[in-house]
Amino acid sequence: MTDARHSSRVLSLYPRRYRARHGPEILQMHRDAVEGASATAVRLEQLDIAAHALRVRTHTGSSHRAGRFLVVTAPYALAAAGSIAAAGLTTAVADAMRGGSPAGLDALGAAVCMTVLAAGAVACLGRWTMSRALAALSLTALIAGAQGSAWLIPLLALVAVMPAGTVPGRDDRRPAVAYAVITWLPSLCAALSDDRHFFLGAIQQLGPVMLLIAIRTAAPDARPRHILAILVAGAPWATSAAGSPIGGAIVITALTIAWGAGRLSRGRVPVAT
Repeated sequence: MTDARHSSRVLSLYPRRYRARHGPEILQMHRDAVEGASATAVRLEQLDIAAHALRVRTHTGSSHRAGRFLVVTAPYALAAAGSIAAAGLTTAVADAMRGGSPAGLDALGAAVCMTVLAAGAVACLGRWTMSRALAALSLTALIAGAQGSAWLIPLLALVAVMPAGTVPGRDDRRPAVAYAVITWLPSLCAALSDDRHFFLGAIQQLGPVMLLIAIRTAAPDARPRHILAILVAGAPWATSAAGSPIGGAIVITALTIAWGAGRLSRGRVPVAT
């Protein structure tokens, strides 16, 4: 009776049409997975199915357009979050070494930044399931009141809701690492020089976003969702440069030029020698 009740609950999480089409298959897979399993394993299996049902209901699975966009966006969003977290830690460490009190971070906020960096590190090793879990943990702490940049919340949310069982492509993972480093370097220079107003203008804010758009657009498999993913992840820097109508026009022009440069690079045919 208990198994039947749990099975009906599992199936009820899915939309009616999906349940009618795939219900028997889901039910059989669930029964096979929990047969002879411990109570903890059964709970974990139920959580996995609940997460899958939620993705089906929200159309964010790997077979949906929104899900594919999340897979593309995840490495860039995680890179941007890692850059922001590293910048916060860099500033805090520099303040502590100079004998001052770290500004903008408390102990919990510093722990969140370390967790975000750990999420980026395990993602580089290809362990995206653990990376999503660490991103979700950091997101929970930030929502609960941990100190940190407000930009971390939407960026980490994009990583946490990425469809399970999927891995971003290499053409998105590799540039994302360089993106994180380039956007963090100005913060490092400011910390080393003890200049909190260290600023390189549009180059600092838009340069990395433009470079990444040009590189990604030049890839043969580039699609509009790749460029949109970069723009979403680059919002912390692009929006700060677009604080006025003139600034907005500059941002749009710069990003369009970067996209055009990538298209030209992709269209070039190498000459055989």
